[in-house]
Amino acid sequence: MRKRWVILFSVLTGLGAASGSAPAWERGAWSTLIRAYTYRDLLAEGDTVWCATGEAGLLRYQPSDSSFIAINREPGGLASNSLTTLLRDRSGRLWVGTLGAGASRLSADGTKWDVVNRFDGLPSDSVTAFAARGDSLLIGTPRGIALWTGTEIQGALPDGFNPSPFTNGSDWITGIAIHGDSAWVSTRLGVYRSQFSQGLTTWTSEAGIESFAFENIVTDDTTLIALWGNAPLSHAFDTPGPWSLATNVAGGGTIPNAVRIYQDQGKLLLTTEQGFFVWNSNMKYWVKVTNQFASVRNDDHRSFALTVDRNGRFFAAEQDGLRERVGNPDLWTLRAPAGPPGNDILNLALDGKRLWVNTFAEGIGRLDDRGWRNWPFDVRCAPGCDTTLYAPNYAFALLVDRRSKKWFGCWGTVIDVYDDSLPTPHVTHHLYQPDDVLPDGGRYTCAWASAADSSGGRWFGMDTNNRDVCCPARGLHYFDLGGNLFQAFTPDSSSVRDNIVRALTVDRSGRLWVGYLTKGIDYFDLIPNRPDSLPQPHTVAGTERLGVAGLVARGDTVWAFHGTELVAYRRTNGDRIVSYSLGAGVGQGAVNPLAVGRDGTVWVGTTNGIREVVPGSGSVQAFDLLNSPLASEDVRAIQVEPSGVVWIGTSLGLNRYDPGYRPPPPPPVPQLKVTVYPNPAWLSSIGIGIKLTGNATSYSGEIYDLQGRRLRRFSGVGNQGFVWDGYTEQGHLARPGIYFLRVQSGGKSASSRLILLR
Repeated sequence: MRKRWVILFSVLTGLGAASGSAPAWERGAWSTLIRAYTYRDLLAEGDTVWCATGEAGLLRYQPSDSSFIAINREPGGLASNSLTTLLRDRSGRLWVGTLGAGASRLSADGTKWDVVNRFDGLPSDSVTAFAARGDSLLIGTPRGIALWTGTEIQGALPDGFNPSPFTNGSDWITGIAIHGDSAWVSTRLGVYRSQFSQGLTTWTSEAGIESFAFENIVTDDTTLIALWGNAPLSHAFDTPGPWSLATNVAGGGTIPNAVRIYQDQGKLLLTTEQGFFVWNSNMKYWVKVTNQFASVRNDDHRSFALTVDRNGRFFAAEQDGLRERVGNPDLWTLRAPAGPPGNDILNLALDGKRLWVNTFAEGIGRLDDRGWRNWPFDVRCAPGCDTTLYAPNYAFALLVDRRSKKWFGCWGTVIDVYDDSLPTPHVTHHLYQPDDVLPDGGRYTCAWASAADSSGGRWFGMDTNNRDVCCPARGLHYFDLGGNLFQAFTPDSSSVRDNIVRALTVDRSGRLWVGYLTKGIDYFDLIPNRPDSLPQPHTVAGTERLGVAGLVARGDTVWAFHGTELVAYRRTNGDRIVSYSLGAGVGQGAVNPLAVGRDGTVWVGTTNGIREVVPGSGSVQAFDLLNSPLASEDVRAIQVEPSGVVWIGTSLGLNRYDPGYRPPPPPPVPQLKVTVYPNPAWLSSIGIGIKLTGNATSYSGEIYDLQGRRLRRFSGVGNQGFVWDGYTEQGHLARPGIYFLRVQSGGKSASSRLILLR
């Protein structure tokens, strides 16, 4: 049974900022924290710049206070975190194109999302372009174009029956431009024109450029400009003749390799490899905005999105953040939204209220009440550096030991230990040597699993990045109280049964449990004061050929995740107690996919989201993309705070979930006003579908007949929510007649009359 999705989300996954001093990610049941790398479109209006990103959803930047609000994918909200394009229609609704999830649409008052997708008639769920004409909207996709009339998709081309109007199979729409009665689309094979007055049924290819692959097409009042490779082509409305290169620059010279083209506030904007330009329609040339920034073709991270607001302020964004031009052309202010070091998360660890995050190749980060402190992967320092990690990439193992020192296993380079107990944090580089002479090919740094024992020692389970080529893993490593590698245990030199160790835990009696990649589970009764020796292991019966992804000891139980099962073993003898089928297995990069809360709830990360298991209840609750705002269903790491808050690291970002969150009561309304509909309603053999809406956010109430008898109750109903199916609490279908609804919300009440007909 799937847990019901929690409706209220934090400011990082919703629309409104909650009051209070708590960090933004602590203000709701769910939060999503994703680093923005790619900016595909910007829209500046008033004190807001909307940013459509390729992986971090929709960012809302307010220049007045330099703040960002992130709006991420959630059921019933924004449909995807991978966005393409933006448009504000005449009715004030914000349209957001997505990759693979249709067109999301935000109501004019900013309170409600809905979606237009293939179910509604779009040719594809990936949206590439928008253009508006009155209440109508043209929506471009990789499989053709659709016309939105303001209430529905009226038609799409190709229509699935007749040949495509775009010759040579060029149905991939890359841009749309509208001027007067005419509409143009750019495709991967040419530019096409049609007329609204002819129903957009006939499209004519623009002569001379039929075989050109275009990136986009834009227009102002005088000129069409289409971007072909790195060259803009233009066509003036008042000048007959062929399309021509539009590469001239004011003062002489030509455009230096165009990258993207945009239209905002009636201006045509161009980003290039040597700065930004704006089109002068009267003089038919480009005017340089700045040459300070280079937009890089074929690199989404370094390719700028560009916009301008009504006051002439320019905004540009790429992986470093959003830049606002202030004053002269080369004075720009950089604003970067906060986020983790990267989104390809491998491991998580808690150190009090601090969360440490390892990523695959983007760096290491720490989140606390002050925000993020990140160590990017491309910043190194020499040995002896006391504030910066040496090479924080390929960081698999992550351990907070009993002295609160942080250990990072960065494959192929170093095992770093970060000690922030001193006024100046200190980093110790273990096993560091120049790359070309790293001991044993770097295998001593390829740590995967980790655990701290009761004496303060640190254990690391090893893997290898050359398993199938030359270099086997190094088994089990022990670092002593001084932080030095004291012993390496392998099958050749000890009782460890496999070189690759994927899970470690220490139970309350000090026993070390070891999970192997292919040889199941062992536990070792460690010899006091003898870390140089491992006794013979006890192999857990029935696991000898299993691949173990996670081990956690809690009380007298050791939980193990292997295959698609969660299994509880008895701490004292390894006997199997109970198992739960999860319906999904572990992902390839899942380093730490198992955690147990103080209340005994077990959380498991799989390739299909997370599973919540409450021992004794027999229930397994699933959270996936359908019922939660998970950044990805590929869950790699889980940590649980003492309060029960769950941190979830995925292949596409970080989530925080608070199972104990309760939304605040709705604000009181001066006078409750509600409407029920349809009214009158027609009864049928299956009942009716009565809904209500009003000026509050949530409602409860009762339905009565003319004699005052209560027929049905309802509660927790939001606007446009279902309140009555026409049946009484005893299961009898109501008769035609007049009924009354008494509705309560925020300490107020209201009544409404309902007529049922047959």
